[in-house]
Amino acid sequence: MDPALQTVLGFFTLLFLPFLGVLGLLKQRALPWILWFTTLWTVLGWLLLGTLERDDPAREPLERAWRTGVLLGLAFFALAWLTRRPKVARSLKLVFGALALWAFLRALYLYVHAYS
Repeated sequence: MDPALQTVLGFFTLLFLPFLGVLGLLKQRALPWILWFTTLWTVLGWLLLGTLERDDPAREPLERAWRTGVLLGLAFFALAWLTRRPKVARSLKLVFGALALWAFLRALYLYVHAYS
């Protein structure tokens, strides 16, 4: 796979989505951004993967990055939505916050380790 494409995919799957998730915890208006980015990522990834043959060697890393991005986007969307609900327990919000922060820090570490 092209190194520039790999860096871009790594940035969006490992840094941008977790950053939006952390913003959602800080009560910023990140919910629409997470929703739109996840939708865009899902549709564009699906279209791109549809153009590649099943046995194309470039398909596997792209499909893995696409699936990771979709799952992270959905998880952070659910997290941001749940933390806005007044009936969600404070302890559950703290656990979600710790998980989002851990995911962001882990993703930052993986990105720096992979691309530096």
